[in-house]
Amino acid sequence: MLRQAIKELKLLLTNLESLSFSDDVEKAANLLATAFQSGNKLLLVGNGGSAAEAQHMAAEYTGTLNSKNFRVGYPAVALTTDTSFLTAWSNDFGLEQIFSRQVQTLGCPGDVLLSYSTSGNSVNILRAVEAAKSKSMLTIGFCGNDGGALVKVCDMSFSVPSLSTTRIQEIHTLLGHTICAQVENILGDIKK
Repeated sequence: MLRQAIKELKLLLTNLESLSFSDDVEKAANLLATAFQSGNKLLLVGNGGSAAEAQHMAAEYTGTLNSKNFRVGYPAVALTTDTSFLTAWSNDFGLEQIFSRQVQTLGCPGDVLLSYSTSGNSVNILRAVEAAKSKSMLTIGFCGNDGGALVKVCDMSFSVPSLSTTRIQEIHTLLGHTICAQVENILGDIKK
């Protein structure tokens, strides 16, 4: 089973080299660096494993990508972590607007919303992007396969060409780490 997973991942990584992800990674990093330099923040959303990825990447920005390279923190908040809000809102109003409500309340013009949806069709993620657009926020989507509806509504997106949720999420982590590292390089405030 492990050999099969490695084989699938190797094939997917080889296919990624032929896509324009390198240019898009650079664009996303510049977009985020500009937002941070302007005093804006990053909001992140996702469901299930993608919620965990949103939390993971928020920690990388707020903390540091490498503990040996201390730097100032970048303001990043995973909207998947406030259990009191999440359970109250979903109990009273359902899940479709769980993230859009937070974006409407916490988002500001110039902030960035980073959305994870392996299918690209999660209704609550799409609603969050709509809310971000209405607040003049920039939007980046991470999805899989053909990107679903998410690629059509985000300012930029990374659609991993796979039907495997597992492989898509693994590549999302690779892309997320690479973008964060590039943001650190752009801002140049890593202290050794």
